[in-house]
Amino acid sequence: MRNILRITPKAILAQAFVVAMLLGTLNLPVSAQTRIRFARGASSATVNGSLPGGYSRSYVVGARAGQMLTVRVRSAGNVWLDIGGNEVGTGITIECDSTDDYIITVNNSNNYAVNYSLFVAIN
Repeated sequence: MRNILRITPKAILAQAFVVAMLLGTLNLPVSAQTRIRFARGASSATVNGSLPGGYSRSYVVGARAGQMLTVRVRSAGNVWLDIGGNEVGTGITIECDSTDDYIITVNNSNNYAVNYSLFVAIN
């Protein structure tokens, strides 16, 4: 006797739902980058956010060569920054060596969620 597998739209939807539910339970890192834009005439901005334990969130800011980039993060938990993959602790001021986008990542080393405040200035 020959078995014939019949795939119905209802079966496909059910399988897609199960896959989506399984993917939703994975501890995947937050990886989207958010562009920081300054208000007209402003040279700084503050971004407030929240991160689950062990997660990170990246921000992008454009700067010109020779400008000074200042970043600081404040949080009640163990949160630290890196710029372009270089760990800088909770804050730093650097001279930008090229006209480019700079990636600032807020990292949460805790095993619990934390709120943070990220200050970014370009002068």
